[in-house]
Amino acid sequence: EPLSALDAHLREQMQVELKRLQSRLGTTFVMVTHDQTEALSISDRIVVMNKGRIEQIAPPATLYDRPATRFVASFIGTMNLLQSRFVGRDGERLRFTAGELPLVAIPETGEIPAVGDARTIGVRPEDLVAATEAAEGTAPARVSGIVFHGRTLRLHAELGQGTAIVIDAPRRADGFRFSIGDVAHVSLRRGANCPVLSN
Repeated sequence: EPLSALDAHLREQMQVELKRLQSRLGTTFVMVTHDQTEALSISDRIVVMNKGRIEQIAPPATLYDRPATRFVASFIGTMNLLQSRFVGRDGERLRFTAGELPLVAIPETGEIPAVGDARTIGVRPEDLVAATEAAEGTAPARVSGIVFHGRTLRLHAELGQGTAIVIDAPRRADGFRFSIGDVAHVSLRRGANCPVLSN
């Protein structure tokens, strides 16, 4: 883990330099790291291992957008893992609900569950939208914490059935005016494709 002892700014500079060096030399680098951001930023292909077993081998964007298992989904970045019920399909898109929250997924395996079947759906915080007003397709969630992340605010909230969720929103987004204890009306961002996760 060659970059582990460096401060954040120098570490980022070294990531760029390592990619430049690898490209110039045209040779394969194998780098071990426990830092997911580092792995995503400098890799062409990532192997995610769990207890000595390979969970998934894929390019960074595939690992992030279409993790194959719950472990990969929770290990790479932040992921809401929502226990959901299958309610039907619209063409290729599968419709689920996590409590009152409607979700949409595209099956990777071609397997279509039966109506009412339970599945774990992964939803990235940036794929959720919080609004102050209720609307069709939203679910109420009580705000339990707000964390400053520079350009974004991370909202920690709880859906009606007690499910904890995390929502990322631009810090200066119109209508994003929440305090701890407020009710946010949460929906899935238009165009988001959530993975159906295996155990």
